[in-house]
Amino acid sequence: MATLYESLLPEIIPMVPGCPDTLIENYIRAAAIELCEKAPVLQAELDPVTTRVGTFEYDLEPPTDTVVHKIMWAVYDGKDLEPISTNLLEQRKPSWRDAANRGSPEYFVKVSQSLFWLVPVPNATKVSSTILRVQLKPTQTSLSADDELMSDYRDTIVNGALFRLLRLPSKEWTDYSGAQVYGSLFNEGIAVADRRARHADVGIARKVGYGGIHSPFSRRRNRYGSGG
Repeated sequence: MATLYESLLPEIIPMVPGCPDTLIENYIRAAAIELCEKAPVLQAELDPVTTRVGTFEYDLEPPTDTVVHKIMWAVYDGKDLEPISTNLLEQRKPSWRDAANRGSPEYFVKVSQSLFWLVPVPNATKVSSTILRVQLKPTQTSLSADDELMSDYRDTIVNGALFRLLRLPSKEWTDYSGAQVYGSLFNEGIAVADRRARHADVGIARKVGYGGIHSPFSRRRNRYGSGG
């Protein structure tokens, strides 16, 4: 399930009088995206990929309104794959595309938000042979984000949105001092989120659920109060 960005408007509108709702929503989205880029709080195990003989390019198919920020791990036919960059790959295996060098994949390369490679090029077609766990982030066109993300890290996202809004120049609501405070709170929230998400992964089997841990944040006592 997903929570609309507009659900956070009541917490932000009083701080930025005269600001259009659409602009506020844009910055809520931007804060959620940055949080998910800097802390692995939104994770998913993608549907198994069927590999095809002679094919090394495969699509990344994340949930609706998300993109893959990072491949956390990948398994082919029960064996862990090693992440590798395109530059290092060309150094280690300069002729890896040649048909003579096909084999059982040992490496994966995240080429883009929608594409990854398997190397060596598979020498067999295997149904549901490849499993990936990925770190996700909302798309730039999304209107909502994962319920747990929006609930567990609500204050962090609000602080990130206010940081962006208050530093806009020459606006009725411009407040550079306030922006600095909310920026610090946003960064603190990201650091806490990163620790929680990474701690949740320690000692847990590969097939786990959402990476974050719910812990309610302190509500702001005043305009520049604390928040996680």
